[in-house]
Amino acid sequence: MLRVVIVDDEAPARRYMRRLLEAAPNVQVEGEAATIDQARRVIHEHRPDALFLDVLLTRDNGFNLLKGLDHTPAIVFVTAHSDFAAQAFEIEAVDYLLKPVSPARLAQALERLRPHSGGHLATRTKNGTKLIKTGDLTIIQAQGDYVLLCSATHGDELMHITLKRLAEQLPTPPFHPVSRSTIINLEHISQLSHLGGSQTEVSFNTGVAPIVLGRTASLRLRRAMA
Repeated sequence: MLRVVIVDDEAPARRYMRRLLEAAPNVQVEGEAATIDQARRVIHEHRPDALFLDVLLTRDNGFNLLKGLDHTPAIVFVTAHSDFAAQAFEIEAVDYLLKPVSPARLAQALERLRPHSGGHLATRTKNGTKLIKTGDLTIIQAQGDYVLLCSATHGDELMHITLKRLAEQLPTPPFHPVSRSTIINLEHISQLSHLGGSQTEVSFNTGVAPIVLGRTASLRLRRAMA
């Protein structure tokens, strides 16, 4: 089930999007908001998989909503203005819909959102099949034909999949590849400590053990967090 929130300052536009979304299979509308403050509260309460977000809100801009969220959903912009498309994709929006949105065009956007739905991975590990909440994962590292999933909640698990294929199932952000072999959940980082030789020790707020990154991975991580 894909859990979504609608953010638009016009009530008729919210009603129209709700009707379209509720008519689509496996979609649940968790809430609506007309302002950025309302949207922050709804996102904090429901932690949705995706936002359907208008660009121009009354006295504000939808892009400003995305700064400092404690939960980062996938973003689909829904707007009457085509001028912001480049900016939208710079922040890795999943799609950019022009009003009025047709059911067929919405279906395309929902298909792109499917990897973000449910917030869980059905993982076939050496200990059997487990359902792991993606938000619980802190570090994901390539280990030959497996990936190592590091989570304080589930412990460490080896999953038989390539890192590239697994990355396609993870929301970005908060997950960010810092190297060809390591993906980190940016929301779980508590501290970056500079070590000698251009290395960085990354500490986490989940209880997962810190890791040390080399120069290139450190630069990628710091850019992602800037």
